[in-house]
Amino acid sequence: MNIKALSAAIIAAVSFNASALTLRLADTMPEGVPNAQGVAYFAEKVEEYSDGDIKVKVFSNGMLGSERENVEQLKQGVVDMARIGAATLDSFTGAVKPVTLPYVFSDTDHLIRAMDGDAGQTLYANMAKEGIHAINYFVIGARSFYTKEKPINTPDDLKGMKIRVMPSQMAIKTMELLGASPTPLPMGDVYAALQQGVIDGAENAPQALIEHGHGDVSDYFSFDEHFNYPEFILISEKAMKRLSPEEMDIIKRAAKEATTYEIKLAKDAVQHAIDNAKNVTFNQVDKSLFQAKVQPLYDELIAEDASAKVIIDQINAVR
Repeated sequence: MNIKALSAAIIAAVSFNASALTLRLADTMPEGVPNAQGVAYFAEKVEEYSDGDIKVKVFSNGMLGSERENVEQLKQGVVDMARIGAATLDSFTGAVKPVTLPYVFSDTDHLIRAMDGDAGQTLYANMAKEGIHAINYFVIGARSFYTKEKPINTPDDLKGMKIRVMPSQMAIKTMELLGASPTPLPMGDVYAALQQGVIDGAENAPQALIEHGHGDVSDYFSFDEHFNYPEFILISEKAMKRLSPEEMDIIKRAAKEATTYEIKLAKDAVQHAIDNAKNVTFNQVDKSLFQAKVQPLYDELIAEDASAKVIIDQINAVR
């Protein structure tokens, strides 16, 4: 997206309220889903707690580009804030890689304990050293396998299966270690690919069964919960310099409350998907069989970055 055109569009969108300090927040998600609702709640609370002196203007549904583009815009100061997933951020900062490892979180409650504790504080500090400033986190739900012909109970079941993944090196390496054939595809192509047999399955949170209709073309959902990515509201260094300590306290207070609000919505959305995917059979797996296969990813990351072990140990301490 052209930066000059983007800047002009943003200025036009916020010019109606020049008297207030307006922070521009980019989000790729459509209104109505839990993480977008969390962003909207954050904006409401910032305005409420600042008595209208600070407003957060949310540009949702990818209006300002992709998550990758939003990170670049954040670094350039074109936008002030953005909601970004950990899987996107690992291309910009190695600090976030420990929380993108497969099976690093046993479930969403474990992720929450870790992010609310020492692991979260260490993660935020390490990200800040690289110029990435997070003010809170959101959850989505753990990603598992959903397939057409058979359930996935052990890694052996994945051998030779074409599994759709995001275009992420961590996701691709994970599938290869588990024995699957990773097949990167845009999300919009997954339904047809499942329907036509181009792929044998995909991996995502249960909401994909309902929100994208994938439950109509899949028969099994196997809860191995290999990835459970936190998301973050980030703030640019340029925006931080515009805010007084008192204003930053308001931002952080609103962000913390938005996390609590969004977590409940996300958990409810996961359960709603499980309850309403009527044609899908759900099964639990022995995660230890899968974890053993991906240990090389942990060894490789720790060899590259000794600080990663600190966060991994902190995460394991609250397992």
